[in-house]
Amino acid sequence: MPWKLGSFVLVILVLAIRPADACAPVVEVQFFESGGGDIFTIANKSQSPLRLESLTIRLQGSRGRLVFDTEDGGPGYSMPQQFEAVDNDVGLVGEPVVADGAEELRLQFKAFTAGRRFMFVIDLDDRLATSDFGQAVVSGAEIEGAEAIAVLREVGGGIATARGVFHADGRALLLGGLCV
Repeated sequence: MPWKLGSFVLVILVLAIRPADACAPVVEVQFFESGGGDIFTIANKSQSPLRLESLTIRLQGSRGRLVFDTEDGGPGYSMPQQFEAVDNDVGLVGEPVVADGAEELRLQFKAFTAGRRFMFVIDLDDRLATSDFGQAVVSGAEIEGAEAIAVLREVGGGIATARGVFHADGRALLLGGLCV
């Protein structure tokens, strides 16, 4: 009977290393520091036809105690930049008005299907007494710990949520469970 035990172990191993469920949502958010406003890119990398409906970026918990710097004065350091979409072929529903010093940004979409990307510009500043490059320049390490949450809808109407935190490289990979 050793061959039966070996077959059973093989089946367990195959199930354990199979690829993630094709229905699982995958969204990638990347942050890039830039002199003319900081850049965020969002990519819907889901394998199934999941449409990204909303994305929330929460800066609370970031290592740099980050805030959105959208107006002169206030908690930001310098060079404020209000939210500005670089392109809008994903059906961004209105450009959000982000308050100066806010720690949260929420976007809504109507045509952000799998395989598409979106980019926007907004200024981030840190609130550290001694920061990596000064308060006006945010390093990837300073966004570490911030969170992003995505809500996606499948063709049949089911909803899936994906969550992730930013790492020191400025990237957050949002993963979710199976579609409901």
